[in-house]
Amino acid sequence: MTDLNETSNSDRKEEQRSCLERISALTKKLWEQIGQKAADLAEDDFDFRESDADFSHSFAFPSPFRRRAKTFQAFIAGGLIGAASVLMLTSYLDSEAVEERQMASLIQERAAEEQTLTPIAEVADLPLEGENVLQTASADEKEPPAVELLPDNVETFEVKPKESLAAVLKKGGLTNQEIYRVSLALEDILDLTRIQVGDKIEVGTVKSDAGENVLFSVTVEDRKGFRYTASRSDEEIFEASLKEPDVELKTEYAEAEIDGPFILSAQNAGVPTNVVHQMIWAFDGPVDFERDLRKGDSFTAVFKKEYNTEGNPTGNGELMYASLTLRNKVLERYLYTDSHDHSDYYDETGKIARKLFIMHPLKRPRQTSRFGMRKHPILGYSTMHWGADFGAPIGTPIRAPGEGTIVKAGRLGSYGKYVKIKHNSEYSSAYAHMSRIHDKIRVGKKVKPGEIIGYVGNTGRSTGPHLHWELHKNGKRINPLTQKITAQKKLVGTELRRFYAARDKIRADLLGSTTAIAKAEPLPEDRRPAYQGPQKAKKKVRARPRKTASRVTKERKG
Repeated sequence: MTDLNETSNSDRKEEQRSCLERISALTKKLWEQIGQKAADLAEDDFDFRESDADFSHSFAFPSPFRRRAKTFQAFIAGGLIGAASVLMLTSYLDSEAVEERQMASLIQERAAEEQTLTPIAEVADLPLEGENVLQTASADEKEPPAVELLPDNVETFEVKPKESLAAVLKKGGLTNQEIYRVSLALEDILDLTRIQVGDKIEVGTVKSDAGENVLFSVTVEDRKGFRYTASRSDEEIFEASLKEPDVELKTEYAEAEIDGPFILSAQNAGVPTNVVHQMIWAFDGPVDFERDLRKGDSFTAVFKKEYNTEGNPTGNGELMYASLTLRNKVLERYLYTDSHDHSDYYDETGKIARKLFIMHPLKRPRQTSRFGMRKHPILGYSTMHWGADFGAPIGTPIRAPGEGTIVKAGRLGSYGKYVKIKHNSEYSSAYAHMSRIHDKIRVGKKVKPGEIIGYVGNTGRSTGPHLHWELHKNGKRINPLTQKITAQKKLVGTELRRFYAARDKIRADLLGSTTAIAKAEPLPEDRRPAYQGPQKAKKKVRARPRKTASRVTKERKG
């Protein structure tokens, strides 16, 4: 490589030397021609002055002055040409020197890179002038694919009843320090108290230089195929990772009569657990699943069911169609995704009728005052009470009973600290006398059911700590404890026509006889948590001797 570099440098120097010699010869010849021309012009001028001496007294000298001007112009032109030649020569030499340094640096870098990889490349293989050297080098260099490190030996354990993760890892030979570090890492992605009976725990080890088995990883695999792994990244550090299972979706249907709780009847018919909750959500409002269902009522459901790689159902799926038959009355729900990519369940006419509130603002409500006329406890005369009051200690959390948007949050006269939620274009709810509004609650914030909006207090015109709850319908205050308040939504126009097309397709593809859909099989029994934490020992209460009247009398007599 060194000989090749020296040969290339010597050739370039020879070319530069010959070029400089040519430029020097041309410049010298040019200066000689300029000098000869200037001498000829001066001689002609001198001869002209001697022959025309009679006109020396005249003020008109047209011809000599013209000749002197030509002499001066020729001198200036020659000087400019010479200066330009010198500048061109200097710039050429500088550019040649820069290119030479770049080429030498490039050759050195290429040689240093390839000394440990491949034989040194020839100079002819280097990039030509104008090519992007950095891009060429980066394109040739490809990062090697990441290699997944695997343990040398894996020992598998199955969680048994009343066993904790620590107990299983103890059987796997882990020390208390290793159990603590593994548990600390897994807590970021897994609730350790929800490990169920039958889950698999894999303990992976690697061989050390001394031939000893060293802990490398611990993996918890649940029934659905999710793998929670804590791998050693340093001597005392474990990092957690989650690998989701590969699942297959199959379209199935289930139909059965209701005999007992609806959830149990649906699960026995093969409906996945989350699909059961989707059915309850789809019919929530017109149907109360605790009071309206009777023995002999029936249901039908068409859904996509998940199966893992072993062919076992994971318990998940997606409801596509459902119907309930309640004493010869049939209710249907169709899954429809609108033009805004929002999915929901509609009846056959393209309408949603769902319960507005799915929970109470207080977990343990204790009603102290009803909606209607009453004698005001402070004002002393009868007036309308526009809400319902619920007594509770100061600081009790107040939850949003349904989804909506905050439209007011702050003090409002006799209401004290006050929050108002707009649930849709028709219904709003209000909450008064709070001790404090939650820090995250502000006007414009969207809240979900169960989200804390404030805390029970005694602010405003109040005689004691309680929650004043109001419900507004189209701006008018109504009783918030009305039995079944439903929020209506009806598709119209182009959206309704799109829904009809999707509904007819579901009827033809899923409910018609042209498509064969497998009947769902019963799901496997739910596993129970293996370990619920240490149980508190019951305190033994010593029976105190009861002093009877006779004993007391005897003690006094004695």
